[in-house]
Amino acid sequence: MAKAKDSRTMIKMVSSALTGYEKWFRIPRRTPKLNLILYDPKAQRHCLFTEARKRKIPEPTPKDYIRSHR
Repeated sequence: MAKAKDSRTMIKMVSSALTGYEKWFRIPRRTPKLNLILYDPKAQRHCLFTEARKRKIPEPTPKDYIRSHR
């Protein structure tokens, strides 16, 4: 029997201060790539955290701004 795929996934966020500090988050699969400013206790300051691995993100559907009314 096939196992159902979870709608959420775990991502690893790595500090850009190159201290090796990482944080894990559980987010919905369809969320765009994250860049967060979080506290890094090894650097003792706030740093930019980026996703460690690439993941497949669906292309957003293009918006139709040309559509006329009626």
